Amino acid sequence: MRNRFLDFYAEQYPQVVRFVMCARRATLEAAEDAAQEAFIEAWHTAHKTGAWERIGNREAWIRTIALRRHDRPGGTRRREPPALSGLEGLLADHSCPQPDPADLATGTMRVLEALHAIHDDQARAVMAFTLDGHPDSVIAAHLDVDPQKVRNLRTKARTVLRRHLASSRTQEGGTAR
Repeated sequence: MRNRFLDFYAEQYPQVVRFVMCARRATLEAAEDAAQEAFIEAWHTAHKTGAWERIGNREAWIRTIALRRHDRPGGTRRREPPALSGLEGLLADHSCPQPDPADLATGTMRVLEALHAIHDDQARAVMAFTLDGHPDSVIAAHLDVDPQKVRNLRTKARTVLRRHLASSRTQEGGTAR
């Protein structure tokens, strides 16, 4: 179990951080905090008999938990690091690739900027799940909406993205389509 969890962590952590940044216009630090808390919850879940195995889509599940951690009402964010119950030893000798903003290409920064232009939190979350390759049925289940609403929110988000990217190209001297 330990090695499977470490593999899951190493593969998913940078993607979850990016996901929270896209879905919630979060800073790198806020996204990292949400991702870390989500993985702590995952670690606790992995130690409950049969709980980890019952999670059908762990990638979508961890993203949903990270969004919940980020979206906690004001005043409920943890000021002190949560109790790790053995997780610190597990991760101490395991390096996980961290997203480095300096390594993001100009195009990626434009896309993040465009995603931040989507003001509807649900539409932005739908796009973040979509960019991570999740099907409508999974997105609907994790956002607690029906699949048609997922498609409507994606259409709404794509319209905003198209306008934002077209206007940024026009401002740079290119032509908008």
